[in-house]
Order: sequence, then C-alpha cells, then structure tokens
Amino acid sequence: MPESVRQARVWLWLALLVISLGLTAAIAWQLLPPATDLPTLRLRSPSPQPAPTTVATERRRVRLFFPQGTGEALKEVEREIPRRPGLAEEVRAVLRELANGEPGGRPAIPPATEVRQVFLDAFGILYLDFNKEIQAVAEAPDEEPELAISAVVNSLAANFSEVKRVQFLVEGKEMAGMAGRWDLRRPVNPRFPGEEDLPVGSPLQE
Repeated sequence: MPESVRQARVWLWLALLVISLGLTAAIAWQLLPPATDLPTLRLRSPSPQPAPTTVATERRRVRLFFPQGTGEALKEVEREIPRRPGLAEEVRAVLRELANGEPGGRPAIPPATEVRQVFLDAFGILYLDFNKEIQAVAEAPDEEPELAISAVVNSLAANFSEVKRVQFLVEGKEMAGMAGRWDLRRPVNPRFPGEEDLPVGSPLQE
C-alpha cells in the first residue's frame, strides 16, 4: 500500500476520533448540571428560634356563698378562678365551684349536678337548666333547701351584674315544690345582708 494512502487513512481515523470525542463532550455538557461554586454548598446553621412563651391564664376573683355546717346562715368566700369566654361559661365555672364546696363545709349543690343550658333574657332572669341531680336540693331536710337555693342565687347575682333573678329548671321543665320560702316555679331573687333576714357570715379569711 502506498505510504501516502496509509497516512491519509491514519489522518481520517484521527479526525473521526476527534469528532467523536467532541460530540461526547458536548452531550455530556448538556446532560450534566453546571458546576456549583463550593462556597454556596456550605450549610448555614439554623437561626435560633425564640422559646415558646407560656401565656398566663387570666383569672378573676369571685364571691361564693356556701351553707354553713350548722345554723341558718351562709358563709361568703372569695376565690380566684380562670376567666372563661362568655357569660354561660362563666356561670358554669361559678356553679362548679359551688358544687366543689369548701374545706370543712358542704357544697351548695350536689357534686354530680350538671348544667345543661344557660340563658339570660332581656329582663335579667337567668335560666339554669340542670340535670335531675338538682332535685336533691329541694328534697333536703330542714333549712337546707332554702340555704342551697340562696347560695346559688346570691353567688350568681354577686358576680354578674346583669343577673337579677334566677329561674331553676330540671331537664327543660320548671322545678316543682318549695325550697323553704322559695317557690321554685318562679324566678328567685338574691337576698344579701341588710336586704333580708337570712344572715350571711363574714368572708373566709385567706
């Protein structure tokens, strides 16, 4: 084979090799992501987040009236309870405190008493719809029913200026019967010291 033909073939293969390498490099350049500058890959330490702050529960001081262990008197006690949204929840909170009672005394209403509905009309009459446990108040002996009803009404009227009288209901119906001198078929008025003959004891010293 002539030397000139051999050299031509070599140059031809070299040209094809260069073209092939060029095409491979071009394809790789299109497929591979561009190089990223190393400083941009440094991880940033997360900025410190402020510690969650605990929101203090707003509290309110309430006046509660409890029947004394002996005698025809009510004892007034001041207590702080968490503030609740809306009148209905505030009333329920006061009634729960009356059901919890006080150390050494008896609760104003049975602990199992539940309030099903609370409603205040335009005349300031607060309607309390209880479960059947409230019947134990009216059925208690001696002066206990009158003291219990007065404790509930006085506590609500003392803490909520919009409450003028309280109507007791049992599962949506009027409570039948009397509680001492109270006719439970009608709204009950509060009786505070100086306004009636039912004595009220001094506030508990805390």
